[in-house]
Amino acid sequence: MKCSPLLALLGGALLAAQAWAAPQFIPDLDITSFDGTELDANLFLPDAPPPAGGYPTVLFTNSWALDKHQYLLQAKALAEKGYLVMSYSTRGFGQSGGLVDVAGGNSLSDVSVLIDWLEANYPVGKLGMAGISYGAGLSLLGAAADPRVDAVAALSGWSDVVEGLYPNETVNLVWGTLLVNTAFQRESYIDQVWSDLRGGHNIDGVIEFAAPRSALGFADALNANGTAVLMSNNFADYLFKPNSMTDLYTLLEGPKKLLLNPGTHAVTETLGGNRGHIWATSFRWFDRYLKGEDNGIDREPKVDMTVRISNRLEQFDDFPVTQNSSHWYLHPRLTYFGNGSLRSSPYSGWRWSNEFHGGADTAAGTGIPIVSDALEGFGIPVYTYMPAINGYHAIEYQSPLQWSTLKIRGTASLELWIKPSKPEVQLQLHLYDTDALGMGRLITHAPITLHNAEVGREQKISAEFFTTSYDVPVGHRVTLAIDTEGLIYQKPADTNYEIVVPYRGSRVSRLTVPHL
Repeated sequence: MKCSPLLALLGGALLAAQAWAAPQFIPDLDITSFDGTELDANLFLPDAPPPAGGYPTVLFTNSWALDKHQYLLQAKALAEKGYLVMSYSTRGFGQSGGLVDVAGGNSLSDVSVLIDWLEANYPVGKLGMAGISYGAGLSLLGAAADPRVDAVAALSGWSDVVEGLYPNETVNLVWGTLLVNTAFQRESYIDQVWSDLRGGHNIDGVIEFAAPRSALGFADALNANGTAVLMSNNFADYLFKPNSMTDLYTLLEGPKKLLLNPGTHAVTETLGGNRGHIWATSFRWFDRYLKGEDNGIDREPKVDMTVRISNRLEQFDDFPVTQNSSHWYLHPRLTYFGNGSLRSSPYSGWRWSNEFHGGADTAAGTGIPIVSDALEGFGIPVYTYMPAINGYHAIEYQSPLQWSTLKIRGTASLELWIKPSKPEVQLQLHLYDTDALGMGRLITHAPITLHNAEVGREQKISAEFFTTSYDVPVGHRVTLAIDTEGLIYQKPADTNYEIVVPYRGSRVSRLTVPHL
């Protein structure tokens, strides 16, 4: 059948108009939750009839202290791709009623109520949840609690509340204070938990509070539900460090994807997402597991790791990404003005010991809290002039000169023998990339606090550094710097203590660094 040029032109215009039609936006929805609390939400509805199985649907959950407007750009983009998209303000934030319960039972019940509402009002197909920070944690917990959640994109989230606020029994003072003081409408027990944590009281109660809010304990539920889980975390995220998320990743048996990026908590995702990679990958994840598109993401390497400073993307089949590691053993320094050394064999010389003291911070550290961490995402590391680290209040150990690039990938760890002079002591562990002029770039760090150490007794402590990806250039050294204070963390009440590091055949301290 022939078609006139005029009809063809009109038909093309209609098709073009349909292709470029904007989704319908409903800016304000009040949805009543199970206990009468009003939840404030918005909705993007595609300007196209639903597929046979219903609209692929995404439920966006806000970050801490933000609201339903946080994901307008992402929600609109998904709606233009045929998704039904709801964003809501979690209870206690934005215009929603109720009190913040830190991803507690009320907030999880809200998730199921919102899914009920969507299914009652629209043809919902497969459904996913997504969010940054608080929204990421709620997405993981919501997916574990409600099997209707088919896929998750959890960005800058957590899987272990205790690790976030109390890493190695060290109070995360800056981030914890920021969180508590920005939840203006909060349950009263949150103040009690934070007070207990800061005072070192009722830690069992803190752990009890954290358990139902930690997705690490619900891996079996995520596996049973068959949830497709994408997680993204950042190397300089000193609130929710990547370590607990890599732990959760290893427990997942269904479809899974792990993104590890430079930058700090939530900033990397908010400011473009690692050159757009995080959001683009999240959209592809939903296209595969909600829309059913065969876009290949399920056949690609499961781990995307972006190298710090260079921002070069690397992909690996799984995590851990390498089984190779270097073991460096700590050897003593001769004076307060010198450095110890990191060597490939244990110390076998005369019985020796070094000491350093609490009472003051040193040049070793993580930079300006939050600010320095955020700058790392733009390739600006934390620098320290290593000779300026006070040897009375710290101790340093240097590796041999690197004759080839040392590609650190994963989680370094330290086994350290110490003899403390007080029952409560804190150590701040730092790994630096040090050049020939003594300038050090921070590779990673970790705090550790002992609250009931045996005074005057030699004892071994162990700690994992924050997971990282970093290239130490040819001609540089790795430096382990240990002091007793860090700007992010709460200090012991009494900082007048001494740490002795013993060296002999039965007291071997060792640094382990994973690398390609």
